Amino acid sequence: MVYLMTRLKALSSKHLIYKINENDHRPPHIHIEGMGASVRINLLTLEIMDKETDFSYATLNRIIKVVKENRSLLLERWEELHGQKN
Repeated sequence: MVYLMTRLKALSSKHLIYKINENDHRPPHIHIEGMGASVRINLLTLEIMDKETDFSYATLNRIIKVVKENRSLLLERWEELHGQKN
């Protein structure tokens, strides 16, 4: 089951989906998909967790900005699904 972040979808491009998966591994992170690309962002450090992504540098910067602005909400959602952060 996937926990969709509908509030973030409204804040970001209609072509990107921000989601947190149930039963996922740590560290806390969010999956972003769209435009034929995907990436995972660490919610604690805001670092890109994937070695490669097909998102452009400009799109990655916009994604990180949205995640940073909504980090508290995202961490709350992560904790609801996975327990307290480490």
